[in-house]
Amino acid sequence: MENSVNEGATHMADRDFSRRHFLRRLGASATAAGALTAIQGKSSAAVTAAEKQESATRPTLFHKIYGCLAGSRIGSAMGAAVEGWDMDRIAKKYGVFDKFVAYHHYNVDWDHPAGSTEDGIERQKLMCAAIIEKQDRITAEDLVRTWVKVLDPDKMKYMTEAFDRELLAAAKSGEVRAWELGSLSKYPHLNTTARSFHAIALINACDIDGVIRDVYEIGRVYQPPYSDSFAWGAAYNAAVVYAMRPDATVDSVIETALKYAAPEIRKEIQHGLDIAAKYSEPLDMRRELNEAYTNATSPYCADKRMQHYRASSIYETVTKALAIFAAAKGNVKDAIIVSVNFGRDTDCLAASAAGLAGAFSGIRAIPAEWIEKVEEGTRNNLYTNSHLTIRATAEGMYGALQNKVKKMQEYAALMESQF
Repeated sequence: MENSVNEGATHMADRDFSRRHFLRRLGASATAAGALTAIQGKSSAAVTAAEKQESATRPTLFHKIYGCLAGSRIGSAMGAAVEGWDMDRIAKKYGVFDKFVAYHHYNVDWDHPAGSTEDGIERQKLMCAAIIEKQDRITAEDLVRTWVKVLDPDKMKYMTEAFDRELLAAAKSGEVRAWELGSLSKYPHLNTTARSFHAIALINACDIDGVIRDVYEIGRVYQPPYSDSFAWGAAYNAAVVYAMRPDATVDSVIETALKYAAPEIRKEIQHGLDIAAKYSEPLDMRRELNEAYTNATSPYCADKRMQHYRASSIYETVTKALAIFAAAKGNVKDAIIVSVNFGRDTDCLAASAAGLAGAFSGIRAIPAEWIEKVEEGTRNNLYTNSHLTIRATAEGMYGALQNKVKKMQEYAALMESQF
């Protein structure tokens, strides 16, 4: 872990994180605009028409955005009910778990309704809200401004961890700048940059350089500078944005994650992939892959690397999510079922694996009744920071991406006119 921490810190140091430089570099992603030209100028009505004509083998970009959000939220809602259980306890009670049930979190006098999401999706919703409002990529300041505008601390206690409320209080104090908030966190190496960062990937669709910059930018709101969550989150989100390409395959998505992973990260991910490849039935990999993180003799043992939230490390979540994505061949429904039956941090794992699968396969592989159950859970949730439907959120993100691409094209045209 020490090498990974040092390399992550060096990686951060290599990047100029001043806001002015960050904004100046916005135009550097203009080369990605060509991959997204097809979405330029489509209205919501045009999107609906496009859905009717969708190829049986290639989901539209809108469907990938919708699938990513739906997959992550369904996985979160289903997995939350068995979070912290081991795989044998899940099997003893449910056989193969594949349903939505009410659950109790955060030591408060309230049960989450069946289909309700939890703290990780609360963070994702805030990023979506900030992006939709800005109609473009966001900075740490943009996100924290949305926090201050939207969040009610009295409601947050029902939906978030205590550290979320601590960060909000620090932001409201005006004494800590947005990009320094993560330095206050006592919980490094958490899986936040994978399980909650799908909005950051969606606004950077097909743009790997852009998403990596934004993972480091937005990650500073949640994690201290030495956290491995930055480098691991970069590899995971590189895979998500690549999955949104029309020519993406399961193999090329995995290859992208490995390409953008530091050597020790690549080795650990490959170890998980090798375990998954041994089994023809994806559920059968669970025990061996779990033992890689629970066995004290394993080089990847979570207890050796995490002082808190030991089942929720970025290492374990990303490795398992990529292994499940590969084993499920990018199928969203299968990725959810495998994830929620894995044991340990089931909601974060399912959100990560299914978010990636949704970005790849789109919305069609997800049962409509599952989507509706999560929408119902959201309607019945008194304390969530947003009741916007998944579909409406996807439309808002799609519109923001269109606007971003238009700006990129205008920038490219301006520069080309001067050569």
